[in-house]
Amino acid sequence: MKIRTIRSFQKGHKIPEYIWDKIFEEVRFTPSSFDLQPWFFFVFESEFNKQKLKKCLIGNQEQLETSSAMVLLCGKLNKVDFSSKIYKNKLKNNEITMQQKKNILNQIQKYYNSLDKNIFKNELFLEIGIISLHFVLVSQKFGYNCCYIGGCYFNKLNSLFQIPSEYQPIILIAIGKKKKAKEDIKKKIKLKPEEFVKFL
Repeated sequence: MKIRTIRSFQKGHKIPEYIWDKIFEEVRFTPSSFDLQPWFFFVFESEFNKQKLKKCLIGNQEQLETSSAMVLLCGKLNKVDFSSKIYKNKLKNNEITMQQKKNILNQIQKYYNSLDKNIFKNELFLEIGIISLHFVLVSQKFGYNCCYIGGCYFNKLNSLFQIPSEYQPIILIAIGKKKKAKEDIKKKIKLKPEEFVKFL
């Protein structure tokens, strides 16, 4: 499946709540380290919050003005704190035994207590990258397109939207219905597989 990056959407289109439910129902099964699911989504739909977000954007005005929503993906810096709850639920669901639960929780504590902060951040960014890709693919499945946005002062978002400090803003995604325009018929030029793949 190809990812179609769309920069101009059908302005004014509102994504139905049941579509959001379907998207996130599938996205929640994204894999992560120790299955700690260290992500949180902030969905900016209202014009008021989109205009607030404008203060932090570097360019990308077309995406902001025409998208149905701007989705901010954050990584949980305190993801280890959720391990007990997650594995308690796994035990209740008969996914693991009590002994497995104890062993895995011990492994988690041992691993993250000794992990370098930079490596931890890299891991978190990787996990958010994986779920962001899953989000885009699932959105396409339900008839919506997205645009990744890197032009943003992410370090200003916590204070602007009163987002708790344990949430690290990482990726911003515009989502909406694509317009029927020239970009539908343009042929994209990309590197050929032999230019970026080597079998060893």
